[in-house]
Amino acid sequence: MVKRVNVGLIGFGTVGSGFYDLLRKNGDLLRERTGIDVHMKVICDLRAGEVRKQVSGVEVTDDWKAILADDDIDSVVELIGGIEPAKSIILESLRAGKHVITANKKLLAEEGDDIFELANSSTAKLGFEASVGGGIPCILALKRGLIANRVNTVMGILNGTSNYILTKMEDEDLSFERALKEAQAKGFAEADPTYDIEGYDTGHKILILSMLAFNRKIDYGSISIEGITGISELDIRYAMEMGYRIKLLGISKCIDDAIDIRVHPTMLPLKHPLAAVRDEFNAIMFDNDMTGSVILHGKGAGSSPTASAVVSDVIHIAQNECVDEPAVTLSGIAHYILPEKRISRYYMRLHTEDRPGILSKISGVLGDHEISIASVIQKEANATSVPLVIMTHEAVEDGVLQSVSEINDFSFIDGKVTLIRVEDTII
Repeated sequence: MVKRVNVGLIGFGTVGSGFYDLLRKNGDLLRERTGIDVHMKVICDLRAGEVRKQVSGVEVTDDWKAILADDDIDSVVELIGGIEPAKSIILESLRAGKHVITANKKLLAEEGDDIFELANSSTAKLGFEASVGGGIPCILALKRGLIANRVNTVMGILNGTSNYILTKMEDEDLSFERALKEAQAKGFAEADPTYDIEGYDTGHKILILSMLAFNRKIDYGSISIEGITGISELDIRYAMEMGYRIKLLGISKCIDDAIDIRVHPTMLPLKHPLAAVRDEFNAIMFDNDMTGSVILHGKGAGSSPTASAVVSDVIHIAQNECVDEPAVTLSGIAHYILPEKRISRYYMRLHTEDRPGILSKISGVLGDHEISIASVIQKEANATSVPLVIMTHEAVEDGVLQSVSEINDFSFIDGKVTLIRVEDTII
């Protein structure tokens, strides 16, 4: 017997239109595999007139409240993004007893507390697989496949735009600015790429994954976020010479019941699995006590991959309507590992005057903060300043940051020190 699920879609943009197209293309396959007929009954979009020209057999409106008032609608798919009216749509839909599927990572990461609380206490369910990783089933992996594990580390390349830019900088020896323009020309970066290249998008995603992995409420404002705008083609080149590749990572670790969560450019050994992830692809690595390392890799954004995740939630909810399954299980508020407790290796690039005694002054500052130098690279250059690259042994981050601040104040330093964290552990 086939079960029919009526869906109201709010937002007919890139992902919304992909969701509509997927149902038209693979609807029969879904019925065959699951016994569920996903029927798009209503589409809501402010461009209702334009949408009517692109669809058939579907009601179109520009009033989202009409979907909530329709008793035949079982599930509401919110794909407009942003905070409002998306938050009101989700809350009101849940209160009306309608299941909600969303891809809204910004909303869930920054203002998701009352949404999760309502979903956990409601008979209606909340699906948000599409909020992280596009077509990569990383949330499903945490909520189902890895449910028997204690997760120690979540680490991932979670933004295709930044990964594409860093790949092009390496492959074609481009500056950041030129690689960004190429990414925009090919549609891999927005006209305003700030959200991606400054790390905010990755911050939203690592928060959601960490919340599920560690069962803790995490404050978005507590995440240390640094983007890739300060990365030079020199850094890419020096990293490769030393056997590393630079990636923008979201990293979250649970250490002695405290969470170390951050977003920043990271130097990874070339043999690290994430170092091999190229172009616009994403990858998520979980380190677990029972399974060890688990890696998921695929397209982290785009119309069809994200629509695939949306449909997955629609089907999963329809199959488990009678199962009391919380949207997320939280057992308290996260405690965070602060910089004075964080230990890592560090890469420093600075430009100095080419004269004797400078290296000894810099190493003196590092020594004052108990930072040991592992290697130094200084090449001859026909310029007033020369690049100096220092790789440290493991050091406490607080001391490293203080050292960088002091070194920046030296009169012989041209510009600012570039600091990149190193992750040598291959989990």
